[in-house]
Amino acid sequence: AVNNPRGFSSSSCREGLKSGTRVGEGAIREVAAYLLDHPASRLTHWNGKNKEGFAGVPPTMMVRCYHDEAFHCSSQDQKLYRNAKIGSLQQFVHAVSSCEDVGTSSFPVEEVHKITVLDLRLANTDRNGGNILVCKGDDQSVKLIPIDHGYCLPEKFAECTFEWLYWPQACHPYGSSTLKYIELLDAEEDIAVLKQYGWNLHPQNARVLRVSTMVLKKGAAAGLNPFQIGSILSREFPDQRSPIEILLEEAEAKQQQSTSGEGDFLEVLSCLVDQYIATMKPFVM
Repeated sequence: AVNNPRGFSSSSCREGLKSGTRVGEGAIREVAAYLLDHPASRLTHWNGKNKEGFAGVPPTMMVRCYHDEAFHCSSQDQKLYRNAKIGSLQQFVHAVSSCEDVGTSSFPVEEVHKITVLDLRLANTDRNGGNILVCKGDDQSVKLIPIDHGYCLPEKFAECTFEWLYWPQACHPYGSSTLKYIELLDAEEDIAVLKQYGWNLHPQNARVLRVSTMVLKKGAAAGLNPFQIGSILSREFPDQRSPIEILLEEAEAKQQQSTSGEGDFLEVLSCLVDQYIATMKPFVM
């Protein structure tokens, strides 16, 4: 990326550390997670200000910092980027610890569920115990804060990783307020919001956002819990494709037989997802 301290040149083609991500796009993904974490009371026309998002992603913005030691770019970028670094800045959160340091069974179900919704929507490829902060209020109530979203919104589902997948809270069905929030989510509006703030998603990223939102909405409406929905989007074993990867391949094979566009492809996939979900039974605690 530009101004890389090791001198690596900028490239939009180099894959990041996680499959389906690109070098140099981590900062804007951090901002995207904040922008798409809509408040529960106000999904439409969310401008990323004043109200806490449903999952509680801390306020995050793009910034340009200047310092003499920040000059690492090539000569052709020298005039534009000299002594500057562009990245994301996130509000500091006072936390007791991360989820890695405490027993997860004591976390409130609602606190876990709000993070599952965010991760499923954004097809997070790097949700681990170290990037969920544990905060406590004056009454000692526990609040979980998700951070570190530089590997969300990938171009494919190969490395979707959900730390919470095997937590006991993930086996509980979503509550009524969470179901209402999920029902109102709109991937097309989300894509428009990101474009408004400067990120015109690559077609592959946009497809993943549409598909992950589709699976979340359909799964929740069918009574599936976070574990079941997460199991559709993630691999059980690294060398074994996830259900959604298999369904995408089936939909692409069917689309090759016609000249239909993205909308028609999503309709085909929607039917396949419906059929797959119909084979699953809502989990009763």
